[in-house]
Amino acid sequence: MDIRVVGVSGSPRHANTDIMVKEALAAAAEVPGTTTEFVSLANKKISGCVNCRGCVRKGYCVVQDDWQECVRPLIDPVPDGVILGAAVYFFNINSQARAFMERCTSLLKGLFFSEAVQKPPDWSRTVGAGIAVGFDRHGGQEHTISSIIHWFLINNFVCVGGSHIGYIGAPGWLMGENNRDSILRDTELGLKACRIIGRRVAETAALLKAGYEALKGTSRESKRGSNVPEESK
Repeated sequence: MDIRVVGVSGSPRHANTDIMVKEALAAAAEVPGTTTEFVSLANKKISGCVNCRGCVRKGYCVVQDDWQECVRPLIDPVPDGVILGAAVYFFNINSQARAFMERCTSLLKGLFFSEAVQKPPDWSRTVGAGIAVGFDRHGGQEHTISSIIHWFLINNFVCVGGSHIGYIGAPGWLMGENNRDSILRDTELGLKACRIIGRRVAETAALLKAGYEALKGTSRESKRGSNVPEESK
């Protein structure tokens, strides 16, 4: 069974968030049949949503920047798993990641407006997990991961957490440093939680895919059975 997991680093820098997302993807890749793809928002121009509703009329977001390129791996085709990481700024998610999430509203207008021409992506069988890295141990990582999880839930993803290590996701700490690779010292929580969520995303995605295929098979068998004449049963 083929499973595809996309990891998105929402940090404006190529630094610790990238490292954490890649660590999670490496763990996901250990699950047989899993391939991974990494997307970084660093050095990308992504504006927030301005609620112009141009997407309702046109069927796509009319704001032209790098968002279209960055979101494509989440919709073309829809992946089996998504791991979204963000840096903690002012006790919550950084603005680059937030803008990326906001703009996805343009994909969903078909759920709210009958005149919308775009069909929303079906993420109901996609597994999501959140990552956050902050300067302080309790600097807002859980708030940031909560924001990510809320976005997943709004968009019908199935969410997994970090079990007893990261609880709701993978919270990372820069261990009192501010280097681009400081997270490499947070081995007992941050990186360990990344590996846990990475593997859980891939494993849960495989279970969802197998269950869906089994249900489709059962439905086909049921339909075939209903066409059999009663006297031949």
